Amino acid sequence: MPPAPAAGMQGYPPYSGPAAPAQMPQQPGYAPPSQPGYAQPAQQGYPQQVQQGYPQAQPAMGDVTQQFSQMGLGPNPQEYQVAVLGGRPQLSMLDEEPPSIKLPPNAQCVPSPYAICPPSHKRSTLNAVPKTDKLLKKTKLPFGLIITPFKTQEQGEEQIPTAPEIVRCRRCRAYINPFVQFVEGGRRWKCNLCGLNNDVPLYFDYDSATQTQKDRWKRPDLNHGVIEFIAPAEYMVRPPMPPVYVFIIDVSYASVQLGMPEVVGQTILSALDTIPNVDGRSKVAFIAIDSALHFFQIRPDTTEPHQFVISDLEDVFLPSPKDLLLNLNECRAGIETLLSRLGSMFKDNHSVGNTLCPAIHSARKLLGNLGGKIIVMLASPPTFGEGKIEIRPEGKDLGTARESELLRPQNNWYKNLAADCSRVQIAFDTIFFGQQPMDIATVSGLARHTGGSQLYYPSFMASREPEVQRFKAEFTHHLSANIGLEAVLRIRASKSLRMTSYYGNFFLRSLDLLALPNVTPNHSYAVEVEIDETLTAPVVYFQTALLHTTAYGERRIRVSTLALPTTDNIHTVFHKADQVAIASLMAKKAVDRAIVAKLEDAREALQHKTLEIIGAYKTECTRSSSGATTQLQIPRSLQLLPFLTLASLKHTSLRSGNNVFPAVRMTAIDFVLTLPAEQGVQPYTVPRMISLHDLPAEAGYPDKETGQIVLPPLLGLSAEVLSPQGIYLLHDGHDMFLWLGRDASTSVCHSLFNVQDVRTIPSGVITIPDLSNGSDTAAPGFEVNFQVKNIIGRLNGLCGNLWSPVVYVCKEDGEALLRLMLAQRLVEDMDTSAPSYQQFLNQLRDKINRGNF
Repeated sequence: MPPAPAAGMQGYPPYSGPAAPAQMPQQPGYAPPSQPGYAQPAQQGYPQQVQQGYPQAQPAMGDVTQQFSQMGLGPNPQEYQVAVLGGRPQLSMLDEEPPSIKLPPNAQCVPSPYAICPPSHKRSTLNAVPKTDKLLKKTKLPFGLIITPFKTQEQGEEQIPTAPEIVRCRRCRAYINPFVQFVEGGRRWKCNLCGLNNDVPLYFDYDSATQTQKDRWKRPDLNHGVIEFIAPAEYMVRPPMPPVYVFIIDVSYASVQLGMPEVVGQTILSALDTIPNVDGRSKVAFIAIDSALHFFQIRPDTTEPHQFVISDLEDVFLPSPKDLLLNLNECRAGIETLLSRLGSMFKDNHSVGNTLCPAIHSARKLLGNLGGKIIVMLASPPTFGEGKIEIRPEGKDLGTARESELLRPQNNWYKNLAADCSRVQIAFDTIFFGQQPMDIATVSGLARHTGGSQLYYPSFMASREPEVQRFKAEFTHHLSANIGLEAVLRIRASKSLRMTSYYGNFFLRSLDLLALPNVTPNHSYAVEVEIDETLTAPVVYFQTALLHTTAYGERRIRVSTLALPTTDNIHTVFHKADQVAIASLMAKKAVDRAIVAKLEDAREALQHKTLEIIGAYKTECTRSSSGATTQLQIPRSLQLLPFLTLASLKHTSLRSGNNVFPAVRMTAIDFVLTLPAEQGVQPYTVPRMISLHDLPAEAGYPDKETGQIVLPPLLGLSAEVLSPQGIYLLHDGHDMFLWLGRDASTSVCHSLFNVQDVRTIPSGVITIPDLSNGSDTAAPGFEVNFQVKNIIGRLNGLCGNLWSPVVYVCKEDGEALLRLMLAQRLVEDMDTSAPSYQQFLNQLRDKINRGNF
């Protein structure tokens, strides 16, 4: 039965919604996929039963597992198990849901299964919050949020509901949500963030237009933890801006040698129909750069573009201000002509200059106060203007203390420019091609401080078809994204909680306001939280509001509200810790520190925090609180934390040694900062590896219940699992490696590649052939090819199709460089940059036994 209204709440319609279920069902369309395709038992969904109690304080005891099993903690006792660190890491745990959020009874005003904010939108490192800062510091656990405020709903997921009217607290300006309380006979509602009583609008219960009663309990904003409001006129300072894209394309000699202008022109041409343009307002402009500026004028009544070349770079002007920013519909024919000729237009160009800085000034004049996105595509370093780049020698400093200097910008011109552009709603994306030094650490400040993206294609050449196809797929996906425009992100929290530090790509306008001229779908932002005063309430709340303009000209506010129980039990804090969110927050902090301080400091801080967490658990929650121990215990919810720390230390963003170039490292750092917790941890930091020579019969085919492609079981990331008779696929999102044993099965190779001898398969970059003849079923004799193509598609889909990975064939007795590239992704094994997983655990145990934490 639904909960009865509180005493004295007569005078408003009684609750008439659905009866509260005995256990809340899985949130359809909201919770991230629980990997039903993996050949292993699915874990219980999230959220769990929301009206279940949560554990009260208990005395410290040695056998923590038995302690919690006697507490009656609900249907998922494995959350309170204790593990011993050692053995192979159970990577399947990364596909489990976070520890369940168990709120007190009647925490929601309506018992809705959608009230708990899905972790794919907002994920806390702690799903039970310590009541005091003293208790939080005793655990050594980081407290923070991983927020993905503009997450796209994947195929099969329900769309985010839209609320009819905006209702906000008068004092803290929080939005009404499922966790408010109705008081004074239902005439007022109590804000769950600041506690103020607010008047309930009349339209909650009565529709004046139709003169009929309304059921307030069915309102979307009282039932859903994530919701969107259509903003009225008072939320606009001007009419909604259209999508605007200014392409600054490097056509210098270095670019022409790579074939970049031709490929870029053809890619944009083929992607024109995917650019958001629902209402026909989208605009584009093109500026080509070498030692001069090349503007292109296109009139709606002609198909022939007219080129202006500006060589005077001291005082740049727009040669034709009205015909350079083009309506995508009205000037479509001329745009297509320009893009189809872009390659031939500059094929004989021998200019080696790069006028990026004057081009950006021109683009700003072109956009004026309209705003938009400037997409910078470079194959050479800027050589003119205030932002001129002096190429810094890299080789001798790699792997030394001076390497950190290469990760810092050599001037602040790009950062200051980005801050100025952010104020007028201009964002940047930066895309780099080739291996010529371009000081990406300096130029990438454009994207980092305006909420943009960074891409890098070091192996790009027009003659390399797999690399061309990778760029075309990724850039088309990027252009087709339904970005949010002129956005701001505000984070509110309950009293006594304070946001302290932020990580990601944005411009921080105030202590709780992030400016995002363009908000990229699925970009994440991390925030650290501190407890200023003792938390007396049983539940605390975090509310995120993203005010933005949609690509189709509608002003909207996406609001997500996360409720977390508080506790004074240190055991509960540990067992409700989310290791994926913790690893993501720690990695984002570490790469940020690598940029502003030193790489070695970042690595040491990451290891030290892991050491502190394990040491604190040993001290506070186990019998061996003091003295040496041969085995380290840790809650099951944190069992993979040491492994995830080691994976971050071995990742390109933080890897030590002299074989990671600054451009590659900076690109990896940008992905670590912007990827959501789920994708950033797996597969980007912890790759997925599967065997192809013994695929289960159901692998690679749709699941009968979910329709999702079934994935084979994951393997450990160690060379020990690689058999000379085997064929294995390793997928880290950005790249794929196909490992062929020296005695790989001839029949499997034939079914996969249509070859009779494994020795005829070339090493290096390849394209797996499509042997299905365009059919949606496997061709006879080529079943493995059909299964593998489907498996790769599913793995790419788990990354949101952000990347189009290139496949590298790595043979057991093949090229040393390819074997090294694969070995660097086998996190469990020792390499030159870091110890093996078992060695790492031994180091942690020895330091904890010595008290060095």
